[in-house]
Amino acid sequence: MSNISPPELPPNSSEEPMESAPNPAPKLHRKHKKQKKSNSYSNTRLRIVLGAINAAFIGLIGYALFIHTQHSDELNKFGTDRTLRSIKESALRGMITDRSGTVLAVSRYLRVPTFNPKAIYEPKRKGDPINWETISDEQFAKLAKILKLPESEVREKLKDISKTYWNSKAELSLSEADELKKLKIPSLRFEERSERTYPTGNLFSHIVGFANKKGVGLEGLERTENDNLMGEDGKQLVLRDRHQNIIELIDSPENKSARPGKTLVLSVNQEIQRLARSELQKTISRFNAKAGGVVVLDAKTGEILALSSLPDYDANFYQDYPDDNFRNFAVGVTMEPGSVFKPFVVAKAVDDGKINRYTNFNTNPFNIGSKTIRDVHDYPNLTTEGILQKSSNVGTSHIAAMYPSQTLYDFYHQIGFGRKTNSGVTGEQFTPIKPANQWGALDKAVMSYGYAITANLLQMAQAYTIFTADGKLLPVTIYKRDSAPDGEQVIKPSTAKLMREMMISVTRKGGSGVTGAIDGYDVGAKTGTAKKVVAGSYEDRYRASFVGFAPAQDPRLIVAVTIDDPRGKGYYGGLVAGPAFRGVMSGGLKILGVPPTNPINVAQPTVQQAVKTEEEKALETEILPE
Repeated sequence: MSNISPPELPPNSSEEPMESAPNPAPKLHRKHKKQKKSNSYSNTRLRIVLGAINAAFIGLIGYALFIHTQHSDELNKFGTDRTLRSIKESALRGMITDRSGTVLAVSRYLRVPTFNPKAIYEPKRKGDPINWETISDEQFAKLAKILKLPESEVREKLKDISKTYWNSKAELSLSEADELKKLKIPSLRFEERSERTYPTGNLFSHIVGFANKKGVGLEGLERTENDNLMGEDGKQLVLRDRHQNIIELIDSPENKSARPGKTLVLSVNQEIQRLARSELQKTISRFNAKAGGVVVLDAKTGEILALSSLPDYDANFYQDYPDDNFRNFAVGVTMEPGSVFKPFVVAKAVDDGKINRYTNFNTNPFNIGSKTIRDVHDYPNLTTEGILQKSSNVGTSHIAAMYPSQTLYDFYHQIGFGRKTNSGVTGEQFTPIKPANQWGALDKAVMSYGYAITANLLQMAQAYTIFTADGKLLPVTIYKRDSAPDGEQVIKPSTAKLMREMMISVTRKGGSGVTGAIDGYDVGAKTGTAKKVVAGSYEDRYRASFVGFAPAQDPRLIVAVTIDDPRGKGYYGGLVAGPAFRGVMSGGLKILGVPPTNPINVAQPTVQQAVKTEEEKALETEILPE
């Protein structure tokens, strides 16, 4: 048996089996019943809320259906009230200026007001009466004044509510448009366009030309440089209302700013151009001439400082002029230059060492076939310099005879004849030189004094650069240059220097160009008078020319003048074109600040006084063909 005693019971315990704890089920049941009652209430409330929401939603759908069916027109209209549009920002056409920045052509924005009459007077609510007092009498009066239209017309147009668009056609400046905005006329919108203006009017019309109202160049540099001048239009996305008013600018990668056109800076000098036109106008008027031209070149760079032709036109009103006025005489007409051509064959022979300044020539008349080559006055003999001074046809014919035809052809072509100058001036005409294998002895002779070969006035001026640029032919240009071009060496610098010295004799006493002499300066020049070909034969109608440079020792300017068909008071180059040459050259040198190279002896008559007494004598030395 075991001695282990059973464990002691805790106090107040009994060995009898423990009674079961009281059953808690009744309490839990009561709690469950209470929770069930609460959940039932919540569900009911939820159902009520959901039901209300569903009812509201169904109500909204129903209302939307009602609106859609009963007011579909209004909804469609509202849907198109705001539209996304792209508007063009027109690029301003580039400016054209002279070499100093003086504006020759410029564009500005103009605004054309438009209105929507129907929108102005449309009632705010359907069924309301039209309010004809939307625009007051005061507003109408001010509006008519700004638009420069009769008030009655403005009232009639704006009160025509059958129309949704009225373009007033008034072209307003930006400041005028701002004044119009202040009137607060409903539905006001502006259509934008640009206007091209030419502040110098006629002065540069043949060079600059003109553009039409659509901004397209039609003549001159406006036409040939059209792509560069036009620029690139910009674009802006906008939101418009139903009256097409812009209500918001939309930020978009498609937007781009307008890029203005390129500014063209020309080589011309406005002061010299004005002087050239003035002298040309006086000469044409004095001699009742048909037309004329003046070209002024920078003798060192080949830049065109002035190029004037008459008749001309005002580019601002180009549509008012006949087509003949659009022809640029200085480049658009080719002519036989006459005696202004003589220095070239002389320079060629000097450069090749065939002759020198003092070489003597028999200058008595002689025949080539049935043609007699002669001068106005018979000179038994002349030196090389005398041939230039007295403008001897016989002398230059003897010099030309020293060369094969092809050699002279090549030389004339090398100095720019028979081809365009490519100066940038529009409307240039040229005539190819007759092929050398078709020349006879007579062709060679008459070409030496400026017949059977043609040139425009700019070509003649360019050819004279071989004398002013140390023997180089300079490319001429209408655009401003930053530095002098290299040019093409045609004759030696020493030859060019000698030619300048010999050509001074032309403007001194006894020369054919005394009318072109200028006090204080040595002037190298050559006169020319050429008969015109009319209907295939020479007639007693002429072109008078004068081409030269100054100061002769170190030339700064080349001036070429041609007067077409002078009548009534003479036709010789010295008489007709000489004074115009003198006026342009002397004034041009002063404008450029070129100091005199010779002192003026006040004890002796001035050149201008001498000209008055020598002019008629000088005319007698002018050479004309038979």
